[in-house]
Amino acid sequence: MATYFTAPAHERLNIFFGELFREMRKAPPQTHGQFLLRAEQEFQRLGYREKISAGVENILIVRIDAIGDMILMSGFLRELRRNFPQARITLVVSPLVYPIVEFCPYVNEVLAFNKNASRRNFVELMESIAIFCREHLWQKKFSAAFSPQCGGDNFPGILMAWLSGARERIGYDTEPYKNFFDTTPKKNNTLNALLLNRMLEPSKTLTFQTEKHFYVLTANGYKVAQNHMELFYGAADIQRADELLENLPADCKKIVLGLGAGDANRKYPVEKLVVALRELVKKNLVFVIVGGKSELDAANYIEKNLPPEKILNLVDKTTLRETEAVISRMDYYIGNDSGVMHIAAAAKIPVLAIYREAVDRQNVFPQYLSEFLNFPPWQTKSVVLRPAHQLDECATLPHCYGGCHHVEPHCIAQITPQEIVAGFERLQTL
Repeated sequence: MATYFTAPAHERLNIFFGELFREMRKAPPQTHGQFLLRAEQEFQRLGYREKISAGVENILIVRIDAIGDMILMSGFLRELRRNFPQARITLVVSPLVYPIVEFCPYVNEVLAFNKNASRRNFVELMESIAIFCREHLWQKKFSAAFSPQCGGDNFPGILMAWLSGARERIGYDTEPYKNFFDTTPKKNNTLNALLLNRMLEPSKTLTFQTEKHFYVLTANGYKVAQNHMELFYGAADIQRADELLENLPADCKKIVLGLGAGDANRKYPVEKLVVALRELVKKNLVFVIVGGKSELDAANYIEKNLPPEKILNLVDKTTLRETEAVISRMDYYIGNDSGVMHIAAAAKIPVLAIYREAVDRQNVFPQYLSEFLNFPPWQTKSVVLRPAHQLDECATLPHCYGGCHHVEPHCIAQITPQEIVAGFERLQTL
């Protein structure tokens, strides 16, 4: 009797998408939705959307953006594991973020995907994600995929959750605030409704990004027992940090300086910071500078303008996990709103944070447009410095995220060195 070989579902899916992308590259963009519907039908035909009745539950988490965002999502990983203690959990992050979650005890596997590598259009992005899913995800048959990012460029994460083949795709849609204040019946966004079958609307009472992460769980009936953040580094990172810090004066308070930020207009001018540091250095303090290559010039400027025995410049000399271990041994943080600041907050280091968002800025749509309310120092003692006023056209142009329309430091530069000194003195009393 003849026997017939049937290729596994993931191999048939690979053949299907190979042909699909050949057609999509030739087709006009307005027809791409039809191709996605065909792909959804293929996922269903091959059994990817069926309920998994037995065996270990596979869960996917996609968060392919920046360092600070991942730090603020560390508690989500813990609480998801608490709700699914026996599941096999796969986490997909950006290559930059990979080292800080490589040792995370709450996931079984960490994978890196670069959403920005040579993807000029939707078809190229979708094809690169499909290739990644073919190599890493399709054989796993996920029961659920979480995309916890609310706002920003979260479309690649949502697209990966769908292309993973997961039965349940859970997260915020690509325009979570589009109808935030609209009480009329909402029209479903066809694309979002296809990609996410458990789509969330942001809570009107939540502004902090960390709370929005936990809301992904609570809104779906899962429990959140603790809401603190965590850092994941190992014994070798601790040993390296101790070696780097061993020559610092034992009787000095150690201040970590965070000079970087995702946008140039979020960086406090280093020349003004030095004025404040010259005053602070008269106290029993020593400064440790951390960061990557983009902070080298600013770090070198500080190093040249302060007593050498009061500065340890570690910029571009540590890995991300070693940086976490170094920061965890500090007494205070001074610097910009950045990933380094969020690392310090996760380590419970008291924080003096400098923001570009003005105090007098009209509080329009804070859940979406307020940088300070979305990304404050989380659950640590903190003093936040913000400019008193929006400058020039920043006060008259349409509202933007963070409130400052300039590319280079502008509104943030109004904060004086004297305010930094006074802010640090206040921080010491908390």
